[in-house]
Amino acid sequence: MRTHEFRHRAARTFFINPKCDMAIAVNHPLLLHALQQAALDGSVRSIHQQAGPEIDCPRVSLAGVVLDRADGSFLLGVHEIRPERSAEEAARLDFVLKRHGLRLLERDGTDIRQEPLFSNARLAWSFARYHVPITDRLRIALALEDGGPQSVLELEERARPTCDTLAAVCALACQDLVGINISRDPLGPRTIVFAR
Repeated sequence: MRTHEFRHRAARTFFINPKCDMAIAVNHPLLLHALQQAALDGSVRSIHQQAGPEIDCPRVSLAGVVLDRADGSFLLGVHEIRPERSAEEAARLDFVLKRHGLRLLERDGTDIRQEPLFSNARLAWSFARYHVPITDRLRIALALEDGGPQSVLELEERARPTCDTLAAVCALACQDLVGINISRDPLGPRTIVFAR
């Protein structure tokens, strides 16, 4: 065979999280960042990928990532720059999505890279594979159960974990075992941690 007959396949990344029923194929860094942020969002109950259907009039694909949130199911649209639509196109799109029980949640590069959300999510996910010993997991869980939501500093004083408290909290948040707010202030000793 000639070399031009071989198709180059881009390396795929998969996003895996307890909120996902299966691994989600990620073909763009912005989508990965959006999924990481959604996984840390307490209002997002589950994340899944759906295959379709494709609708011709108006031309709409319902394939993609769906976020099931407390306020409904949203087809996630991630773009570097948000597409412009006329009022009529937007209304038709909204109508088709509603008929399938969905709403559109579009996020562009500016939304996703908004600070401190962007840096906080990246920091939290940098600790996703951080090993939190089972004794520290139990200490943190008991401290949150007894004391309610508290700062990382207070949690460190109450739970007295043997590992890095902020790293442990971030790892547990990525596993959906604790909650943290990543949209307001930079992650640090004053970040409030709450039980899931």
